[in-house]
Amino acid sequence: MSRNPTLDILRGALLILMTMTHLPTKWAGVLDQPFGFISAAEGFVFLSAFLAGTIYVSQREAGGHSTAVRWLLKRALHIYLLHAVLLVVAFTVVAWAAVRLNRPTVLNLLGFYFEQPNRAALSAAALIYQPPLLDILPMYVLFLLLTIPLMKAVERHGWSRVLGISVAIWTMAQFGLRRFVFETVDGWFGWNFPYSALGSFDLLAWQLLWVLGLWFGLVGVHRTRAAVNNGGAVLNVALALSLGLLIWRHVGGRPGFSDPAASLFWIDKWTLSPVRLLNLGALLCLLVSLRREIVQRLPTRLFALLGSSSLWVFFAHLLSILLILLAVDGDAPAEGATGIAVLLAGYLALFSAAIAHRRWRELRGGS
Repeated sequence: MSRNPTLDILRGALLILMTMTHLPTKWAGVLDQPFGFISAAEGFVFLSAFLAGTIYVSQREAGGHSTAVRWLLKRALHIYLLHAVLLVVAFTVVAWAAVRLNRPTVLNLLGFYFEQPNRAALSAAALIYQPPLLDILPMYVLFLLLTIPLMKAVERHGWSRVLGISVAIWTMAQFGLRRFVFETVDGWFGWNFPYSALGSFDLLAWQLLWVLGLWFGLVGVHRTRAAVNNGGAVLNVALALSLGLLIWRHVGGRPGFSDPAASLFWIDKWTLSPVRLLNLGALLCLLVSLRREIVQRLPTRLFALLGSSSLWVFFAHLLSILLILLAVDGDAPAEGATGIAVLLAGYLALFSAAIAHRRWRELRGGS
């Protein structure tokens, strides 16, 4: 498949936002979720599914089902190996340095590993233990593997049934399905495994985002574009929703509600709550309405550079965040000169990884 520059631009922009959110500076909270009740993580997962579905179909059309499955397995293995490298670095160099330098933030991130190192290492290799920051790549691997039976189910039963089942699982996840399954399995096997070690993302909820991304890449983008261009009503509603949620998010503060605890059901990121899906749908309608000429006129070359090497940039991003957390002393977010240095270091890691990967591709292509 030829590269889609618009997708590269979107992925690059998401990586910029995600890095700002993860860097330990005082500006992280201010710029977190700038477009409403939606973060870079939702966009990253959705776009990954979008691309996985379109590439799967192109591979299947070119070489059959077995070729498409091999591509998914190869992609999943590639991402798993990158995640494994991060785990090794985190459980050795980072863990050792965190103890020696007394970095509470890193010690908390790897809390289960410090309590039970052998069990933590084995369960992390099995993608069960997912430390904070290191929980998106395992989700990516598992969802890539899930794509194989999902696409087979779509071929046999159609999108309506697959989407219906996915929505049903997401709905049950809003009411505690993940904890129920965890406690049931833990009761059967007596693992005595901490629930918090499963990672922040509720995969039973986020699977809907992956399924929607697959559907959007193969079917939904054309239907959405047709709906947006048919009279403007859909576009007007999407614009109103996007603006309303954007204002609500920023006027109401980071939670967006006067009582976040009571309203968490509607806005919780980790369970992919209803308002977040509504926000995503509205923004997607706005994005598909943009003309390619408008996108091409925007100053997006740096975004495209990052997006074209997104996996390696994301790997460098996670590694740099771990190292920065070791370098920054104290629990308080960095500000002033230290904060600016942290920002420069974080973004330097992103662009260095992108440039290195591009040059590697050029050398490989020329050999």
